[in-house]
Amino acid sequence: MTINAEVRHEAKEQNDGMERLLFFSDGVFAIAITLLAIELHPPHDWNGTFSNLWSSGWREFAAYGLSFALIGMFWNSHRRIFIQIRSFSLGVFALNIVLLGAIALMPFVTNLIYRDGPAHDAFLIYLGTVVFAGFIQALMFAWAIFVARTVDPSIHRARWATSVLSAAVLPAMISASSLTLYGALARGMYSMWLPLVPLGAAFLIILLRAVAERRYAQ
Repeated sequence: MTINAEVRHEAKEQNDGMERLLFFSDGVFAIAITLLAIELHPPHDWNGTFSNLWSSGWREFAAYGLSFALIGMFWNSHRRIFIQIRSFSLGVFALNIVLLGAIALMPFVTNLIYRDGPAHDAFLIYLGTVVFAGFIQALMFAWAIFVARTVDPSIHRARWATSVLSAAVLPAMISASSLTLYGALARGMYSMWLPLVPLGAAFLIILLRAVAERRYAQ
């Protein structure tokens, strides 16, 4: 009876740890998205008309929309990952904290785009933050799979692989495509081939993941 009580207590601690981790994570994602809107301000030369607001502030709206979509994408990937993780582990906890630190930086790096547009350094800082967050999220899932072994072993490895791949590079591909298009439009350039390269890679990853999930569905 004592052994069974200890097992139940340990299981309860595992569940409580996962729940608190997810509540905290959802809060960080929600706050990051909220701060994106707080950083938006009316243009100094706005004359009160919608057309002037759009012509003066479309760059800020585009950066806001991109960052909102990316944070939403990270949250959805985070949600899908933790559906598959069965129990709490310290390694996943530590990597999740690093991921949330990168997500919390998104309003700041978006503000760089608000201020300077897709300039060289602002572009690299923004994209670097997204790439880092994607890498940590993929590493967190890989840790849960191969080190902590807290992911359901009945899930086919093809689904694991495509999930890790999409978590790692999908946000970076979409942000790179959007930022290059954003920069081209801001400079009056309409060459579409450069944004299409990372966008095509993103769609390929989405297709691979969809095929893996459909073929190896439980």
